[in-house]
Amino acid sequence: MSKRGVNRDNQKKSNRGLLLQLVATRECTSRIDLSRRMGLTKTAISQIVGGLIEEGMLTETEKESDSGIGRNPIGLDISPNAPLFAGILVQRGFCEAVICDMQLGIMRSEKLVREFDSKKDLADSIFYLLDHLLEGETRVIAIGAASIGPVSLREGKIIDPMYFCGITNFELKTLLEERYHLPVFFDHDNQSAVKAEYLYGNARGFQDVLLVGINRGVGCGILIGGSRLHSETGYAPEIGHVSIDNKGLVCACGNVGCLEMYVNSATVLDRMRQKTGLSLTYADFLSRNIPDVDSVMEETIDRLSAGIVSTLNVLNSQIVLLAMDCDLWPDRYIRQIEDEINLHKFGNRDTRTYVRKTFFGDKCHVLGAACNAISEVFAGNLLS
Repeated sequence: MSKRGVNRDNQKKSNRGLLLQLVATRECTSRIDLSRRMGLTKTAISQIVGGLIEEGMLTETEKESDSGIGRNPIGLDISPNAPLFAGILVQRGFCEAVICDMQLGIMRSEKLVREFDSKKDLADSIFYLLDHLLEGETRVIAIGAASIGPVSLREGKIIDPMYFCGITNFELKTLLEERYHLPVFFDHDNQSAVKAEYLYGNARGFQDVLLVGINRGVGCGILIGGSRLHSETGYAPEIGHVSIDNKGLVCACGNVGCLEMYVNSATVLDRMRQKTGLSLTYADFLSRNIPDVDSVMEETIDRLSAGIVSTLNVLNSQIVLLAMDCDLWPDRYIRQIEDEINLHKFGNRDTRTYVRKTFFGDKCHVLGAACNAISEVFAGNLLS
């Protein structure tokens, strides 16, 4: 994390947000830690902390003394009365909602599994979840939203995802703002997930991160210098439509040889069933030691590694996180991908690129949605 605080009046909100981030993510637990980390005087830190305690954002705690002699030092933590945040995730076949605290702890959650047959059906499903979770809850100050892509961040809408029952141009941000009268912060599902992992999960300590999510589609989230990569037009990156074979299969997007065509879960599951003659689920295949499944996964890993290497040769990411159905993969496959990409990447050969599963597993993307709202506090917004 490279952001630093400064002693200027016009940086008050930024400093307050950064201080809350450092405490919420447990990077700092005392005034002394904060002073060193932010580059601010102890007096300046005490003034900011005092104000946040008065507002019910922070609370003091008693830390254990290292020496065991004298009075225990005073620590800092997020107050149990601090604001909460809602998150809503839209995916193929389900919607999921959570209410989280500033430390990304889940207070309440609910999931609705179904295929959506119209815009109204999708809207009603989203409202059903959030109405239920927000009922009687007065501490929620913002909603974070995340969705499969492509999405337009500028317009706050889901554009035209493939395999999504023909639902297009769904104005998610506007619908949420009009119904709940709260600020709404919206991003692509994988871009949301990578931010959650950066602040709280397995991307902590890394500035350049590539997250790859695989299920019915293949998507990615990208951090460069700790910030999410967004184009000026507001569209998120799409690794699934990087071509790995210019004479390969024709994708529904119109391109040829897209990575998504070869490594998406439905296609891999079909190959497993054809190879073995068994009618197991994706999870069951991956939980059993079946030699023919290994041969299918070898081919999948080769193709996925090729797509990741092409992306790393542009980005030079420090770590790759594998998400969604990759959470089901045995660790040996994760290690194999790491070895493959480090063998074949062109740049930065002296530094190993790590490959890990996400810390939050199947909750990574819905927590990422909530993190879209929490991040606004850390940026100094939503604060007085």
